[in-house]
Amino acid sequence: MTFATVLGTHEYYNMARRLKVRPSPWPGHLIALAFLVDAYWFEFGHFVHLFIACFWLLLFTQVFFKAHDRAIVNMACSLFGSIYVGLPMAIILFLFRFPERLGYAPPSFPSYAGGNLVLFLVVASWTMDIGGYCFGKPFGRHKMTPTLSPNKSWEGMAGGILLSALAGVLLRLFWPGMDRMFGWDEAVLLPIVFSVVGTIGDLAESAFKRDSGIKDSGKTYTGHGGMLDITDSMLLCAPVFYLYLSLVRAG
Repeated sequence: MTFATVLGTHEYYNMARRLKVRPSPWPGHLIALAFLVDAYWFEFGHFVHLFIACFWLLLFTQVFFKAHDRAIVNMACSLFGSIYVGLPMAIILFLFRFPERLGYAPPSFPSYAGGNLVLFLVVASWTMDIGGYCFGKPFGRHKMTPTLSPNKSWEGMAGGILLSALAGVLLRLFWPGMDRMFGWDEAVLLPIVFSVVGTIGDLAESAFKRDSGIKDSGKTYTGHGGMLDITDSMLLCAPVFYLYLSLVRAG
């Protein structure tokens, strides 16, 4: 998760530099990593304290070590990059480490509930991408956003939703412990929500790439692009999943 967070923020700041923005990458990386530290060791108990400390570090860097032209844009870009990547990654760590805080305490639920939560999130969000490609490539006729992402179609999105819902059902049927954690309605509806939210995340990253004039955020994974290219859907799905679990299940 640390590697994914650092690489994801690095790719984001590289896109920003192509637009002549001068972000502060090291404070930005530190803010993103502070989210991980807080999630892993403190259950988000020191979120405000860590954020304030890193925010002041970001201000200090901009004032004393950066050119003062376009300071507002530079600051905004630095802070957004750390939140855009770091906070969802920290939420995934929180799901894995502290499932009991989200309503999955033993003995009612398995001891590996945190792993199941992360697996459910990853499978449901990634199968949307797979279904969108497999259905959109041969059957896509109606473009979703022709100027932003010409390869995405409404037919592909429908196929992605179907495959994602099927994945949720199969996980509940066959993966150990999933039937105790999710009802049939959640196994179907949550992947559908992830599909819609994940599509927005995918399109948002496409907007960033189009704005900076690149096709892929990086070249880390041959054939897939960079870290942001393979996690763009999950970066939006993770906070939505957390909100559902904390407000509905834990409540």
